[in-house]
Amino acid sequence: MDQTVETPIGSGFGASASASTSGVYAVAAAAGIRRPKKDLALCAHRSEIIEQTGLGTVSVIFDAVGVGAITVPGEPGRAKFVTVDVPKHTRIVTASLYPYDKKDALSSEPLSRRINSLGHRALETFLSDPTLDTLAAEGERFSRDLGLETPEVRKLIRAAKSAGASYASQNMIGYSVHSLVTAEGSLKVAKALKSVSEEVRVDVFEVGTRKAGALSPSRR
Repeated sequence: MDQTVETPIGSGFGASASASTSGVYAVAAAAGIRRPKKDLALCAHRSEIIEQTGLGTVSVIFDAVGVGAITVPGEPGRAKFVTVDVPKHTRIVTASLYPYDKKDALSSEPLSRRINSLGHRALETFLSDPTLDTLAAEGERFSRDLGLETPEVRKLIRAAKSAGASYASQNMIGYSVHSLVTAEGSLKVAKALKSVSEEVRVDVFEVGTRKAGALSPSRR
């Protein structure tokens, strides 16, 4: 199977979870394997755990749409989420420098404990006021307090906010940032991010509205 992944890999965008899920769906469709989508997604979820390539986002891809937070982690069908309303004009402008090997974090007990502690605090605050503003603000605080922002990442964050982004923070774990901005201001923020480094990749996204699904396999 040939697979093309358009989002940056190892940058905190959930590319590994997307690749795992789409790969399992594609193979099952091509091989005529008729199993519930949840069963197929579970295979992708478990492969991510075994290979330590993801942070549990297969469940999000399988059963969630839009913007929100995982409130109960777990496998597809068991994980729970809270989603928030997002204005239609909202855009997400991202900037990526280079990949980060998540095994470095997942294999470090002190770092894992710090991630869990900061994550629980951020989730509690979000659940007390489940809005886009609270989610984004807690994302910024988590990013700062975790202490993994490199000087380059901090420069990207400053550039985005100086250009008009409402919020900007480091991706889950990675040498990448994401920022929230209006559609009208997205090009200005993208231009500011591109000016930081010749090596940076910048993308502008709308918030998704469809769940993952299998397309009909090619009959070439």
